[in-house]
Amino acid sequence: MEDTTTVSPWKALESYVGRRVTRIQKAYLDPRRSEGGAWLAELRKAGDAPGSSPVTWALEFEGFPEDLIGRTDQPSPGERAAHLAFKLYAIHQQSQSLPMHQHGKEHGLGAAVFRLQARQSESVLQGKLPSRFAALGTASTFEETSHYARQLVTQLRGESIPLDYGRLASQLYLLQSPATADSVRLEWGRGFAGTSNNSTSDEKEK
Repeated sequence: MEDTTTVSPWKALESYVGRRVTRIQKAYLDPRRSEGGAWLAELRKAGDAPGSSPVTWALEFEGFPEDLIGRTDQPSPGERAAHLAFKLYAIHQQSQSLPMHQHGKEHGLGAAVFRLQARQSESVLQGKLPSRFAALGTASTFEETSHYARQLVTQLRGESIPLDYGRLASQLYLLQSPATADSVRLEWGRGFAGTSNNSTSDEKEK
């Protein structure tokens, strides 16, 4: 098990998921290896509940941060966040020849959604918020969060726009607590608006 005594739980989760997704991605994009495609297929077929698909147990939870492991017969917030992040990545990377997991703040969800909307419509430059992104921001249950996140990721895949899945996992974790949910929404909004502001400035300079 990982030692998480010196880092916050959400940072430990971000690091764990980021490393695991990187491993899966390297295997998938390496033509000399075949297990990557099988791993993605297994994750896509996995049930919505963490632990419901034995075939993905080792893939998702081997070395999982000890402080985030559930202590009851219900999944912990960390387990739910990790499971959803893995499933979303498996959907995102399907049939893509480019890496759909990219580390960095510039690959956060807000920035990615702005890039998506900018490619599909000029209205984003006029301040119109994408409906699915708005719905994700106001989702009141984890099931709703999962639903709208999956819709957005499917759209991002269509435009080959990557995400930082370690960062997304930590946000999905924090989103489950009323004490930290608004900080996630603020980061998403800042990412979207910050990219929008930069793009608008770039247009003015041309």
